[in-house]
Amino acid sequence: MNELEKKILWQCRRGLWELDAILIPFVEKCFSSLNDSEITQFRELLSYEDIELFDILVNKKEFEDKALGSMVTKIIEFQNSSLGEKN
Repeated sequence: MNELEKKILWQCRRGLWELDAILIPFVEKCFSSLNDSEITQFRELLSYEDIELFDILVNKKEFEDKALGSMVTKIIEFQNSSLGEKN
């Protein structure tokens, strides 16, 4: 695990357990396969407040930032596949 990945993993430790349960496994299993653009998108997504991320990732609220939409979709799809769910 490189320094950037360690830093990102630390930033995934949020105030809400539900976010930790989504973001940390995503980073542990998928971060190394992200390209530079996706890493930038993921880091930008982490700048959102916890309640906003909760609404986006858990409540699957419509996400207004279309530029980050593909990253949100990737995280949700990973979470669904981890839980054995289908969209």
